[in-house]
Amino acid sequence: MMKVELILKENIKPSCPTPSHLKSFKLSLLDQLAPSFYVPLLRNDNSKRESGEIHDRCRVVKNSLAETLSNSIHCNDDGVDYFETKVSNCQLSQLIRHPNVYDRVRELLPCNPYPPEVSSANRPLSVQVNVSDNCGGIVIGLCISHKLADGSSIMAFINDWATVARGISSNDHCQQIKGPTFELQSLFAGKDLLGSTPPPVTDEVLVAKSFVFGASKLAELKAKSVILEESSDAIEQCQPTRVEALSALIWRCFIDIDQAKNKGSASAAARVYEAAHAVNMRTRMVPPLPTNSFGNMYTMSRAICAVMKNDDTQDHDLVGKIKDSFKNIGSDYVRELQSSDTLLSAMDTDGENSLSGQTVKLNFSSWCRFPIYEADFGWGKPTWVDACTAPLKNLVWLKDTSSGDGIEATAIFGKNEMAEFERHEELLAYIS
Repeated sequence: MMKVELILKENIKPSCPTPSHLKSFKLSLLDQLAPSFYVPLLRNDNSKRESGEIHDRCRVVKNSLAETLSNSIHCNDDGVDYFETKVSNCQLSQLIRHPNVYDRVRELLPCNPYPPEVSSANRPLSVQVNVSDNCGGIVIGLCISHKLADGSSIMAFINDWATVARGISSNDHCQQIKGPTFELQSLFAGKDLLGSTPPPVTDEVLVAKSFVFGASKLAELKAKSVILEESSDAIEQCQPTRVEALSALIWRCFIDIDQAKNKGSASAAARVYEAAHAVNMRTRMVPPLPTNSFGNMYTMSRAICAVMKNDDTQDHDLVGKIKDSFKNIGSDYVRELQSSDTLLSAMDTDGENSLSGQTVKLNFSSWCRFPIYEADFGWGKPTWVDACTAPLKNLVWLKDTSSGDGIEATAIFGKNEMAEFERHEELLAYIS
């Protein structure tokens, strides 16, 4: 059994004090509406190193964190919690390949990201550096407040941090980082709200498992999922993106399982399903926002499918529905959202549908094409990166494989639903 022993606990403060005019950081309305929990992230460097070199690497991680905080997080200079641990009785390379990785890695994180009473405003960031005494590998665990950052912001921060670390590792302290920009408050001004609460953490037994879809399987799935689009003078074939095609596959399997579970019940006559994707709006604005624009700048696309009794889900254009839901989020949509009334109304109607009053919802968060494998702290890029999935039912997190051409999907379902999902014939046909 894996043993994690705490070796060091410190409070890391910014290396330079925050100027007085920057101490007050205002949240945008999108930040205010973001969930009140931490986004947990793990990155693994599993290369074997001697103890002296590992000590130097921990020093670089810690010192570069202090410098990055000075450039990135202007606040009250209270600092962030920093931990170092020794991991025994476990090969990290075996741990991260475990199919239900979430249950195995909680101890590698600096805090529990999802207790029902969590308030991530108290500590915007915590870091834990885990060193394996078996292989000399390092796993860095982070918990970052979702109130401050979405996936794009998190990756921008980590890559800036890695740039600073490379400078320290090479004794070249002149390496420059972009640093964040903070224009979101002016685009989505904050309001006096009662506050948001974390999504309810269920008592149901949940299972999180990862499934890998290689490049050739994704190409096969995309080719099978070609849809027809009507232009001004013709109907043309259009191939979906990898994320659209894979999301539709997972959604179809999810619907099949729910239909089978409710077969014969009164609610099986007609059920409404929603596939909701978190969509980065930075690139959908005119002009687009830079990738280092810090804060929450995402909205949810919503694809709806009404399935009648005895329907075959193959007859429903799930790929087209997902593609259309993405198309709806353009520059006009973002401008409309900048009206706070529009944004709050969209939040109030979350989960409602005129056909049934309630949807069976599947949430997606895609970090595909984010530079999650680019952060090099001076000793090479990570061999594995993962965002530990939350104990929130019906959630799918998509990320690129380390090779960049495949997708790893981590799904979290109820225990019984997962048992059916992982043996669904159509899903198995595309798993690499």
